[in-house]
Amino acid sequence: MRGKRRRGVPEPQYRELDFSMLKMSLPHTVVKRGVEFTVQQTSGSNAEEGKSWICPVCVISIEPGMMHTVAWDTHRGVQTRRHFHNHCFKIFDGLLP
Repeated sequence: MRGKRRRGVPEPQYRELDFSMLKMSLPHTVVKRGVEFTVQQTSGSNAEEGKSWICPVCVISIEPGMMHTVAWDTHRGVQTRRHFHNHCFKIFDGLLP
């Protein structure tokens, strides 16, 4: 049996699946020492060429393409954003400079 199609209704358009988006997580909230952080996983693959970040816990560079955690104080805003190695964020005590 054939499905019914309405005349004049365009075919649905599909976008090609972007696998790089699967590597990123949705922002979520984590509370450490009473401070609420907005946290997201990213690969940094969209960073400008030559860009890198310094993890505030271990003070080692994070290069673009490396999966890492981005976190910022939810109440102070995105300007407090810091990039952490995933393990470093797990042991992070919640105090940003």
